[in-house]
Amino acid sequence: MPREMKLPTLVVKALTDSGYDLLSTAEDGWFLAGISGTPIRVAVRASGQGVLLAGPEPNAMARIGLIPAAQQLPRGMASAGLAADAAQLYDVLRVLHSLQTHPASVLSAKVEARLAAIPATDRTNEVRQRIGQDVYREALLELWGGRCALSGSDLPLSLLRASHTKPWSLADNNERLDPFNGLLLAVHYDALFDQGLITFDDGGHLLLSSSLSQEARQVLHLDDSASLRFILPGHIEYLRFHRNNVAKL
Repeated sequence: MPREMKLPTLVVKALTDSGYDLLSTAEDGWFLAGISGTPIRVAVRASGQGVLLAGPEPNAMARIGLIPAAQQLPRGMASAGLAADAAQLYDVLRVLHSLQTHPASVLSAKVEARLAAIPATDRTNEVRQRIGQDVYREALLELWGGRCALSGSDLPLSLLRASHTKPWSLADNNERLDPFNGLLLAVHYDALFDQGLITFDDGGHLLLSSSLSQEARQVLHLDDSASLRFILPGHIEYLRFHRNNVAKL
């Protein structure tokens, strides 16, 4: 391969460390990478400002926090964004890997497959919801690295819950399985979040209900200076819904 067609070593390493394999060159300086055994693809190109990433889903790069980039995209790609430095590149590739392997469409197919293994007479709405929440939790465990989204604590997995920001009962089928509509929370945070006793602002900062006494805050170790470990643009619309419709501030 000609020298000028090579990706920087750091970019190749970031792709490899994040679970992607470099596949081939595309066009106009883009390279294709994918996840072994899947049809998942992402396009990568080095630029003077950083590293450009492109994916097949519209608006996907903006949802994970990249600055949208107006570029001629390679075939099959629908959106592009710019990672300004190595730290951001590693962060977005990790998140992108999780989202690409667990999009709502794939999670929905898993739900249907598990339902199909159950006798038709047992496929109640309650069973569908339970299976849906199990599948959803598996996706959030990967996205949040198996740690509580608020405390970062390495808890037994049985003590972590997939908390819907826009409640299951109010969400449509796509929202119910959208990884951005969920936070992986320790059981006590999950109960508080579900009841609207805690919520988060657009920056992920913890907001406490005025109905929580000082004693309750101390017992539950609630610190109003705490924040979610990370927050991405895709989370914000759901967090606003929770503050406006669920939270009891």
